[in-house]
Amino acid sequence: MKKVGFFAMLAALIFCLSFAGQARAQTSGATIVLDGQALSLQKKDKVEIIKGSVMVPLRVIAENLALLVSWNQQKAQVKILTGTGDIELTIGRMTASVGGAELKLNAAPVNRSGTTLVPLRFIGEAAGFEVGWDNTKKVVTLASSEASQPTPTPAASPTPIPSSPASPTPTPALSPTPSPGTTPTPAASPSPVSGGQIKGIGWSDDRLAISFVGSLVPKTYAASDPASIVVELPKTSFDPAFASIQNFDAAAQSGAFAVTDSSNASRVKYAVTDIAAQTIAITIELTGNKTFTTYQEADFETSVFVIDLRTSAVPTPTPAIPDNGKKIVVIDPGHGDGDPGGVGATNKLEKNFNLSLALKVESLLLNEPAFQVLMTRRDDTFVPRPERASLANAANADAFVSIHANIAEGKPTVRGTETYYYKNSGKGLADIMHKHVLSATGFTDRKVKNANYQVLRETTMPATLLEVGFLSNATEESILFSDSFQNRVAQAIVDGLKEYFGVK
Repeated sequence: MKKVGFFAMLAALIFCLSFAGQARAQTSGATIVLDGQALSLQKKDKVEIIKGSVMVPLRVIAENLALLVSWNQQKAQVKILTGTGDIELTIGRMTASVGGAELKLNAAPVNRSGTTLVPLRFIGEAAGFEVGWDNTKKVVTLASSEASQPTPTPAASPTPIPSSPASPTPTPALSPTPSPGTTPTPAASPSPVSGGQIKGIGWSDDRLAISFVGSLVPKTYAASDPASIVVELPKTSFDPAFASIQNFDAAAQSGAFAVTDSSNASRVKYAVTDIAAQTIAITIELTGNKTFTTYQEADFETSVFVIDLRTSAVPTPTPAIPDNGKKIVVIDPGHGDGDPGGVGATNKLEKNFNLSLALKVESLLLNEPAFQVLMTRRDDTFVPRPERASLANAANADAFVSIHANIAEGKPTVRGTETYYYKNSGKGLADIMHKHVLSATGFTDRKVKNANYQVLRETTMPATLLEVGFLSNATEESILFSDSFQNRVAQAIVDGLKEYFGVK
């Protein structure tokens, strides 16, 4: 599910580092080091100190660190998706929003002749990174927590770091800011990348989901004769495993699939259209001119760009749950359809493992008279994360269990079982579920951890997310897809729920 070194958060930290010092100066000699690796900055990427806070150009965030950034020109507002809660900063405003909470800034974002400068430390600490300053070497150090562990809850009050005066230098011009609906996207690779890779493409419920890692700036437009919607993605390639999981001609660098469950669309095709510019075009062939909306969602390692042909937001229906005294449990198989999740050592897909195990859990719970079970998906369907949480909330569920498998990008020896919670109300559930699942897997104990996953943050009942094992470890991947193993883990999940609710 998540990728070790996941850049959706890792990148979020290049915003805000506060320094005690002067009112306004610039430094051209500061180096920014992320987890031991110096970021590659261009000459025009000047670092400015304002009211003791180090500021960097917005383009550094979007291009060098591959962070999902959107710019609202009318509101002069920057929005960043970090996986730990959306961050919103406004030009000239001394407060910022982190996951809906208003926090003070030491210096407000500014615009210098078209260049948007944003503070560094604030977001770094909000994303859970340790920020340091070597005054002798003029080096800013940014250190993430354990590579495979998501960032903890945002810190409430950043503290300044001493700095010496710096010499003024000219402010560079800003690259064109992204227009609404065309935002860069967070990377899930362990090091900064330029461009991105498409992991999967799928169609569900009149929505096209494009899963990717890296930095993408999608340009989406409607075309006619024939009617279609086109997404152009420059500096983009297909993931090496893409051909093994999609209908794709590797020689022609193109593929397509039919849409059979929609009156609005007939086919989706995708191809490399410009080899030199590494441009990929994805086209939805329509049955007529249609209106559509686009959005992106990111949660640590996973980024999904969605084109939605539904004419209006379709609320999650309220499940008809009789008041029969049963405990309502929502089982959430992570990912699905165009969002494959992690791809394993032999190209096995996380979404398939998640669903297979979840269906076994459902089957066992259906035989437990004390429980009523709901599934967020029962087939290979893309369900946005907010809808998964909404389903559980609408059902007034008593517990929410999200099932996943893990990925450690570039680290095939990493293995083990870990469990997550976000709110304190989910800690007890996570502890009990982890005890049972760990016993069933026999894998390395990677402990119970806190993380701001969206499905844990937005559900109102005790909720936990299980990372059963690592698909990127060839041994664990093989074990994870064993029916006998899944049956054992499914029973452990049910036993954990029974212990949590005191059911005999």
